[in-house]
Amino acid sequence: MIWLQTSIWSNRLKTFYLISLIPLIVFLAILFGYFISYWTLNREIFSEIITGTLFSLPIIFLWLFIAILFQRQIIFSFSKAKPITRKEHPEIYNIVENLCISRWLTVPKIGIIEDMSMNAFATGWNPKNSWVVFSRWLLKKLDKKEIEAVAAHELSHIINEDIKIMVISTVFIWIIWTIWEIFIRSWFTRSSKNSRKWWNPLPIIWLFLYLVSLIILPLINLAISRRREFLADAWSVELIKDKNAMILALQKISKDPVIESIKKLSVAQMCIEDPFIKKTKWIVSFFGSFFSTHPSIESRIKALQNY
Repeated sequence: MIWLQTSIWSNRLKTFYLISLIPLIVFLAILFGYFISYWTLNREIFSEIITGTLFSLPIIFLWLFIAILFQRQIIFSFSKAKPITRKEHPEIYNIVENLCISRWLTVPKIGIIEDMSMNAFATGWNPKNSWVVFSRWLLKKLDKKEIEAVAAHELSHIINEDIKIMVISTVFIWIIWTIWEIFIRSWFTRSSKNSRKWWNPLPIIWLFLYLVSLIILPLINLAISRRREFLADAWSVELIKDKNAMILALQKISKDPVIESIKKLSVAQMCIEDPFIKKTKWIVSFFGSFFSTHPSIESRIKALQNY
């Protein structure tokens, strides 16, 4: 369908723009901080800031390597998911396998969360070591076609390498947070007399980097997460050729998506629907569109109906 492909490419383009904003903001923040530090601080202090930054970056990339290598174990420990075998659940394995065969995809391993709520997520750095995880209640309450729609949604995250995108964006946030820590520590350990001029710029740098690392970058990261959900819904329709199954699945899941064992935002972003308890109505209506990991079910259903 031409209109479906147009929507998919539009979502991808918007996601590319959002991803591009993160390194741009990191670069501008570093440039801003170093420029002010160089011209207002003692050159020795500036050298220490540069050294601290260069020393911290390998640690961040080591953390990234560990996150990639043990991603499944980390995500499973955060969500209380556990692997299941084909012998234990042949029905769900057959559903996922049939979808993969139809698109020449590597069949992912499957996990389950023992929870009386409805949700699902995918994880894995590449298709060869990917996982699709379902909650127990989702498999009980959804019919076969609706489960197929959810499985297709999660497979699309694997196809489009959404997990990789989210990890990369998180790393950029960690980089700017680390730089912020270096500047703030310099502020506390050095007195104002170390400045060449009568004022010390570190509080200004601290405030700027704090706002970037605590507010701006996480908001971009959440916007990327919401955009990927629209794309995954579209891909689900493309895979199973039945938008009504996806709509009905979302309607049922929205009634009880809360997974008690999921506490981390990084895991919540991977789920088909926000697994956290909803806040009060006015907070959701006023801030929800900015601070939510997922677009509203109503907007997702409306997008599907327009396909």
